[in-house]
Amino acid sequence: MKSASAVTGFCLLMLWASGLQAAQQPVGSALVVVNLVTAEFNRDTRTLQVGDRVHQDELIEVGLDASSELKLDDDTKLALGPGSHLKLDKFVYDPAKSNGSIVVDLVKGTFRFMTGVAQKPTYVIKTPAAAITVRGTIFDVFVQDDGQSWLLLHEGAIQVCNSRGQCRDLDEPGKLIRITDDGDVGSPVKWASLPGKDSVPFDDAFPFVGKTPSFDPIPILTRDIIILGNLPEDDKPKEVEKPKKRTESTKPSRKKTEQKKTKPKKTRTAKKSGPSNEQIMRGVGTAIGIGLAIGIGKGGGGGKHRGGGSMGGGRSVGGNMR
Repeated sequence: MKSASAVTGFCLLMLWASGLQAAQQPVGSALVVVNLVTAEFNRDTRTLQVGDRVHQDELIEVGLDASSELKLDDDTKLALGPGSHLKLDKFVYDPAKSNGSIVVDLVKGTFRFMTGVAQKPTYVIKTPAAAITVRGTIFDVFVQDDGQSWLLLHEGAIQVCNSRGQCRDLDEPGKLIRITDDGDVGSPVKWASLPGKDSVPFDDAFPFVGKTPSFDPIPILTRDIIILGNLPEDDKPKEVEKPKKRTESTKPSRKKTEQKKTKPKKTRTAKKSGPSNEQIMRGVGTAIGIGLAIGIGKGGGGGKHRGGGSMGGGRSVGGNMR
């Protein structure tokens, strides 16, 4: 009996130690704490202060008049608005390989998420009815009490999938996706076309657009740009893409045209030009030589001193002539 009791006690001790180890596995730190923010694990609740470590499986709760910012050990940054609940579900990260498994459960409230240095497929952000995977991303999430969620993309791209395998990609900054309480994932739309947008004020759903977190103080998109729908991609094809294509296509054709024009000019000039100076001088010398030979032959006497037998014949002819 004593041995059985000892074994039972040892097992209970091991279970308690494993639970304590899980609770004490640090995964990040609190960067900002405004008013009451708590971390709970197994009914053990503690109040967070700036610089405190947060641990895997802890539930972070933010008071109704509070806010917080967390930094995970892979440099992921999270902002939590008033009344938000977030669970640090899983954090396995190897800095040497930049991979692992990072799972964050957004229970309710308002959040901003900025990915760190871990490989992007590592991240899974869960909402009550769907899961989000990211690719180099900054985005906001509003999780309502009834389980509906709104996603607002600021940079990069995300994919949203429900339990039925329905997925949507969102890669246009400034657009939003709505997830219903039963998991239906809507198409990306501008704020003006978001279903149910009149039920919650914009600033309540996305407080970090107007009041930016410390880790992202200069936002890419302002409140007016998102609400009015004047998104950056609307101007890109006119100002950037088309001029580049025209410039690249015209440069080669101009060079070819210039080359074609210059080559025939060289050919035609060569054809029209006469003999060279050297050729002219040779011709003049030949003509002078011939003239002198003829003149000497006619004169007679000089011929006998300039040649051999041929010129001798010249002398004989000259004598007969005289």
